[in-house]
Amino acid sequence: MAISLTAHQAKFYAHQLERSYASDHVGKLAGLLFDAQVEPKPHQIDAALFALQSSTSPGVILADEVGLGKTIEAGIVLCQYWAERKRRVLIIAPSSLRQQWRQELDEKFAIPSQLIDSKNKEQLLKPSAGLASEVLICSYEFVLRNVDDLARHWDLVVADEAHRLRSFWKGDAKIAQAVAEVMASAGKSLLLTATPLQNRLEELYGLVSVFDPEFFHSIEGFKERYVDHPDDYGNDDLSMRISHLAKRTLRKDAQKYIRFTERMPLTFGFMPSPAEQDLYNKVNSYLQRPFLYAFASSQRHLSALILRKRLGSSTYAVASTLEGVANRLEAELESGRRRSNRGALVDEDMTDEEIEASESTLFALPSPEQSAAVETTRKEIAAEVAELRSYAELARSITVNQKAVKLLDALDQGLAKLAEIGAPQKAIIFTDSTKTQEYLAAALREAGRGDGLVLFNGANNSPEATEIYRAWLEANDGSDLITGNPSADRRKALVDEFRERGTIMIATEAAAEGINLQFCSMLVNYDLPWNPQRVEQRIGRVHRFGQQHNVIVVNFSNQGNLAEERILELLTEKFNLFTSVFGASDEVLGSIEDGLDFEKSIAAILERCRTADEINHAFNELERQYEAEISQEMSSTRARVFDNLDPNVQDKLKSYDTQQGVVLNKFEQLLLQVTRRQLDSFAEFDSGGHNFTLTRAPADGIPTGKYFFKSKPQRGAHQYRYGSDLGQFVVQTALAEEAPAANLIFSIADSDRVAASTRELVGEQGILTAELLTFTMRSGNDTVTESYVLGAGRTDSGMMLDAEQVEQLLDLTCVEVSSSDHIDTTILQPALTQQSEAFNVEVQNRTAQFNIEQGDLVESRLKDHKAKYEAEVRKLNKEEEDARARERRTDDLSERLKLRKEAQRLARRAEALYDDFKVERDALRQKADDYLDMIEQALKGTDERKHILTIRWAVKAG
Repeated sequence: MAISLTAHQAKFYAHQLERSYASDHVGKLAGLLFDAQVEPKPHQIDAALFALQSSTSPGVILADEVGLGKTIEAGIVLCQYWAERKRRVLIIAPSSLRQQWRQELDEKFAIPSQLIDSKNKEQLLKPSAGLASEVLICSYEFVLRNVDDLARHWDLVVADEAHRLRSFWKGDAKIAQAVAEVMASAGKSLLLTATPLQNRLEELYGLVSVFDPEFFHSIEGFKERYVDHPDDYGNDDLSMRISHLAKRTLRKDAQKYIRFTERMPLTFGFMPSPAEQDLYNKVNSYLQRPFLYAFASSQRHLSALILRKRLGSSTYAVASTLEGVANRLEAELESGRRRSNRGALVDEDMTDEEIEASESTLFALPSPEQSAAVETTRKEIAAEVAELRSYAELARSITVNQKAVKLLDALDQGLAKLAEIGAPQKAIIFTDSTKTQEYLAAALREAGRGDGLVLFNGANNSPEATEIYRAWLEANDGSDLITGNPSADRRKALVDEFRERGTIMIATEAAAEGINLQFCSMLVNYDLPWNPQRVEQRIGRVHRFGQQHNVIVVNFSNQGNLAEERILELLTEKFNLFTSVFGASDEVLGSIEDGLDFEKSIAAILERCRTADEINHAFNELERQYEAEISQEMSSTRARVFDNLDPNVQDKLKSYDTQQGVVLNKFEQLLLQVTRRQLDSFAEFDSGGHNFTLTRAPADGIPTGKYFFKSKPQRGAHQYRYGSDLGQFVVQTALAEEAPAANLIFSIADSDRVAASTRELVGEQGILTAELLTFTMRSGNDTVTESYVLGAGRTDSGMMLDAEQVEQLLDLTCVEVSSSDHIDTTILQPALTQQSEAFNVEVQNRTAQFNIEQGDLVESRLKDHKAKYEAEVRKLNKEEEDARARERRTDDLSERLKLRKEAQRLARRAEALYDDFKVERDALRQKADDYLDMIEQALKGTDERKHILTIRWAVKAG
């Protein structure tokens, strides 16, 4: 009778599951990749392992070209920290990407996170001795305002779009300085950017110095060696140095493993009606005035930017916004003081960047004593209120917008193209305004397109959305899909509705943050953002990993508005946002460090330019400004320093591709079998064993109910995770199994997996034993362990079995177990020792190589230090020589005395510099010597061997 799994096999399998792999082996990530809802590509595994490897540097840079999934790489790293119970984690990202991070961590890695802002910071940052329960996500602006609160110990700090920190080398970059202060107390920092270097080599120094201010000795030494006199010093080691803390994969290296789809742009021109044009002209003229009471001067440009975007969205959006501004201004008039402490326009559809940019300001009407001024001011404010209301009334009178009329044509043509390429008939329409969203929904319903229409915005609390949410909760009752966070669950419910039954989703900017719509292949920019990064973010909701079809991107061209046409032309032709595989290039996105600043640049053009010639000239200047920042010379420098850092990158990726399939498949098979055995009395399994129902909890806190192994999430079920309490119960109980010496009989016929070499053992019997070999060593600042399962066996006829054959033998199905007396394994010990010594050499060489590389980095710092010293001495010697030359040319004794003293002072200063140089030089040399000592220690090594099992075995055919 076949036995599902014996205690001996379960114990052996559990040791294979729990063993510690080398830092560059896929097996190191096997458990967390099993838990994740993501299938990482080889280059992503490579990057994650690189970031997790031991290093004396407190941080690394992941710099893959745009579109290759740096967020997934960081998520894998974060998962490993989480699994190791290092859970004090801070993610710093642009405001617009915070929600996306939260969604990715939840959906792909099941890691809880929380957005931190001024409202909840006291609660989330309060001192606590307990383990962190959530990853915290904040914006760069939040770090700047709260650096003292955030400058505490973090296990890991991640900075997304980290090119914002490149200017740290200048010494006056406030946000970069704040981030550096936060990272100073972090165990590890992780910088993500596709453009680590844009215009100057010093930016590289700045980026590295944010997390490791001692990696390069000094900015003076860096510039002397690599910028000012590279030929004198030779800069061949710069690429080597960077390769120790930066990983960059190019698209050409990854294309073998990723199917890239393309973007297919469609542009639809429309002509606004006379009334729409009249409204635009009036509001535009109003915004171009040198002074307005409606907005505080410090927020004038931001307020005008928001109002212009609503004007371009729809008459419904701008009517609501104008009415809101008029109401607020009138309330201020009546009260004699500002009700809100915000000086900017307050709008429910403002983006996070716009809200964060709205600073508190003070505003007061003239005091009553200034009666003449009071009366004049009140009349002027009242007139402005009336004017704003007249514009709002004009906007409300326009019930049909010509862009909305053109939308129906765009949908017809776009959906027809989807049919041509075999893509699902689904489209997402993005708008900046909830008012426009409501208008478009009504227009589509009136046109007969109401079936499958889903609305998505920041609140998601309409009756229709609430009904979708209620049905979703009912359908997913008891499953991991329900987080208990109503806001997040409403978002999930609407996305699921769009995926399963929807045809068109109309979404505000809220949907551009943190939802994944790979199942949709058509995107409509009803309102086109002026911020290229937001455009990329929107398109990234559909044009991302998992997208099976080319993506249709629809834009509208306002042929009655030259400025809007030039904006579309700029984003299309200069920034290439809507064409090719990846849209905007690294160079373009890297040159636009702050998208809101770019929007403000466009708004400034619209405020000051009144004629077509002025508009064209201003946009030409803007284009030239960004073209100037995209330097061919720096592109070449970046390629030299960053691209193909590993000369064997293709071989490595191929190796990881092979390892991934073998290791992860084996991991899943082993875990599946151990789970079936350890939960046999607690659960009912389906025929395939991949799904089960936990009928009673094996330990407190473990939920009962349906479970599924790694696969598509199932309604009403929990995902079975290796790192969960249930998964750890399974593995730990298997490790603790009593497995005394025993006789096991294996059957070839009853086994699912039979290796060719194992078939040759039919009719044979013998002994085998297995041990766990564990190495413990110092690597940089960390204590590292690696463990290996040793195995050896022998047939009674004298044939030896190696570790692989032992493993294959234990993979067979056991049909009989009986107790055994003591089994003598003396004859197997030489084989185990030989395996142990081979692993010992491998580990020693790897550890020694690490210390050799670190010693090389110290030597490079020593060269930096010497270059700085020589540059300073050269400058002092020149000044001394100049002073002595001037002394020789003058006859004035007083002047000669003064110049001689100056020359002697400079000479003594040069001598003192040598003393300072010598002290630090000797310290660095000692550090290099220390690494030599570490190499010797690594060659000694420490290891421990622990017995796992010993059995007598026999193999029969049936």
